[in-house]
Amino acid sequence: MSSISAQSSRVTSVSYSFVLQWTLKGKELKDLSEEGSDTSLIRSDLYHLKTAKDLRFYLEIGKSIFSHYETSIKGTKMWSFKVPYIFLMSKGRAFSLKSTNKLSFLTSFEKSSTSDEDDVEIYCAVYACSAHPAPSAKEDDLSLMEGQNTVDLEGTPDISLPDKYTNENVVDFILRGDIPDFNTNLAIDIIRESKEHKCEALKILCVEYLMKNITARSLSEILRVAIDYDLPLLERACTKKIVNGHFETEVISIFFQNVN
Repeated sequence: MSSISAQSSRVTSVSYSFVLQWTLKGKELKDLSEEGSDTSLIRSDLYHLKTAKDLRFYLEIGKSIFSHYETSIKGTKMWSFKVPYIFLMSKGRAFSLKSTNKLSFLTSFEKSSTSDEDDVEIYCAVYACSAHPAPSAKEDDLSLMEGQNTVDLEGTPDISLPDKYTNENVVDFILRGDIPDFNTNLAIDIIRESKEHKCEALKILCVEYLMKNITARSLSEILRVAIDYDLPLLERACTKKIVNGHFETEVISIFFQNVN
């Protein structure tokens, strides 16, 4: 004789992940770091997930005593929020706005990194998880500031990838915002596949990683990809290493044999 017992189940938490991008002018960020400036913070649009009426949040970039910029996230108290990384891109370079292990190779953004009229693209990932706040928990102020808009987020983003494209590191970055565990070979492969995946942000991150990881062993391969894919910043970084005498004569000789 056999018996079947039924057990009840319930959902204890719900979570979402978002990959966000918004554009600023260089002057907006530069004004934050100016002494005596009236600008104390920059706020993103207010994001609202259509399928979860109470899920709303925005990001802030403000002044900090310990660094040039400080980032934070504000949202409805029924959700807890985390920003695992936030970086920006300007003029083909990527800069860090928040220190994180996987993007430790990025240089911190300085006001000299861009001009007033340059477009600055802010990239970040946001994780939201349903929470059970204490009754005394206060709601963040989500009223709109002047110039701030409400952006409705769809449950499933409309993202298309090339047919049969299988590089999981690229797919995970595009779909979920996961930063790859970079190494030299992976960065070079992603650059070589850039015409397929067309993810400029990830390509620039790869270039930044390679510029900080030029070694005697990787020099010739990194310079080759810089030349083949028209990456002048990376090419100059390789040349600078040679000119500044970072490598032995034997290494340089082998290098020129490999690139010719």
